[in-house]
Amino acid sequence: MTSASEWKRGAMTSSTLQGDALALLRSLPDGCTPLGFFDPQYRDNLDKQKYGNEGVSRQQRRCALPQMSRPYIDQCSREFARVLKPSGYLMLWEDAFNFCQGKHLAVADVLPCVDAIAWDKGYFGQGARARRQGSYLAILQKPPIKARATWKDHKIPDRWTERIIRPKSQHIARLIGAVTVPGDLVVDPAAGSFVVMRVANEMGRRFVGCDIACQPAQSAFAPFEDIPTAEAAE
Repeated sequence: MTSASEWKRGAMTSSTLQGDALALLRSLPDGCTPLGFFDPQYRDNLDKQKYGNEGVSRQQRRCALPQMSRPYIDQCSREFARVLKPSGYLMLWEDAFNFCQGKHLAVADVLPCVDAIAWDKGYFGQGARARRQGSYLAILQKPPIKARATWKDHKIPDRWTERIIRPKSQHIARLIGAVTVPGDLVVDPAAGSFVVMRVANEMGRRFVGCDIACQPAQSAFAPFEDIPTAEAAE
């Protein structure tokens, strides 16, 4: 079991670890990073949309992943606001449903949304109306809000086209390079296949992150029991 003090000392950085997103964020010190990535497994997609896709093999695998309730996602975002340096950025991935609902605005008091990028994945997915061919990146910034002083790559387009071919790294590398320098810490507590970690390491940045579904892996944290379930959040 990895202790919070080990995380803070950097003993377990740049490792693919299994752990709970909120537990990891709670263990990090204030103002330790200029950049966080957060790609939640949204429970809302199953509870609200009810597209009926669960019978498709790909969707069965997706639905089997640990889902995150809206209160849980909001609490993680607020922890990000604490661990980010002043004017630091949170890259929050959202699908069309959550982006249209403006779910990121729930934490606008601590992390205002300052920009958005539409990501075209190059293939069609499910959708009740329009077929899904991409997702959205809500760019949140911790106050004080600054633009050119904190964002170095001014040629990143607001419509990014990149086919998912592993390792999918071009857009991640551009985002990391835009707001960090070598030696900076990048945080990703829902790391999935740990693409952000690999790209950060290649660019000379430090990384700390985990994923609850990472297998096989060293256990980093057990999930917190006091987080509201999807049913309780209704």
